[in-house]
Amino acid sequence: MEQSYPFVLRGREGSVTVRYEPNQDPERWGYGLLGLPWPIRLALGLPVLEARVCYPSEGYSSTMGWIQVVRIRVAEQSESLVSASEKAPPGDHAWVDVPPNFQGLGIPFLSFGPCPVLFDAPASTESDVHFIADAFLTASPDGLMSRRSQPCFGARWGYSTRKDSDPEILQPTLLDVAHWREAIPILAEQFPEWTFDREWLE
Repeated sequence: MEQSYPFVLRGREGSVTVRYEPNQDPERWGYGLLGLPWPIRLALGLPVLEARVCYPSEGYSSTMGWIQVVRIRVAEQSESLVSASEKAPPGDHAWVDVPPNFQGLGIPFLSFGPCPVLFDAPASTESDVHFIADAFLTASPDGLMSRRSQPCFGARWGYSTRKDSDPEILQPTLLDVAHWREAIPILAEQFPEWTFDREWLE
């Protein structure tokens, strides 16, 4: 599926075009480059998300960042899909999703820059999980001068898996300021040097 959604930032209208489909070929999406310690086939059937930003301003005025908060529920009966690997702890887990090369650097963004693209193609190493990702397109009121961020758009997507069944892909739905405020505590905990304003930036 492909769908475009409007947003407003600094009084100007933009759009986010979301392309969303099941992963039929992990090699196509670059999994072979990652050197993962488990088979890339574990991404098969799970969603591939690409969100492209179109915005009429340029340069610093178009600088934004995608912030993504992931929540995953591992079922008690879940089993590891990787041989000789420990089962993940059951229950609810949440984190701010950043690339491995950004971890530990105090950067909350999954992608950042002028009209940044959000790309994500998760895999599951567990048999029974419920995965929800809340992706927020954010900007700083002063462009990039301060460690301050607030959203202008948000979308939720994800999947569920169950042993011996095909994955269920959860279609994207739009988020609002209430969802952002639910995310602020984990953002503030993991990135204490940043300020996450409670209001939508318009």
